[in-house]
Amino acid sequence: MADQDVVGEYGINSYIWCAVGAGVGFLAGLMMKSDGRTLLVENILVGVFGAFMGGDFIVSLINGGVVNDKDFKASSLAMAVVGAVTTVAILRLMRHVVGPMRAGKAKAPRN
Repeated sequence: MADQDVVGEYGINSYIWCAVGAGVGFLAGLMMKSDGRTLLVENILVGVFGAFMGGDFIVSLINGGVVNDKDFKASSLAMAVVGAVTTVAILRLMRHVVGPMRAGKAKAPRN
């Protein structure tokens, strides 16, 4: 009975958003041919964040502030995918503008 209470209280959507976001982030990392584990983990975490933003936050804004964690809806899943893809794309754009990651800070030139 305890397992049903936990799933009933939080709903299954949170677990689905984690899986969707991680999957989108992982696939984006493979498609971009990211060098290193750090970039892949970063893609996965940003994908999970985007899935939560799309699946919960944006859907609740559309529904007038009502968050429905009890029932699974395909429209929420679609928004989670859109949110994950959008945030990973923004991350890629930021990497392109800022440049590659560096191990440490660049030292200021001495005059």
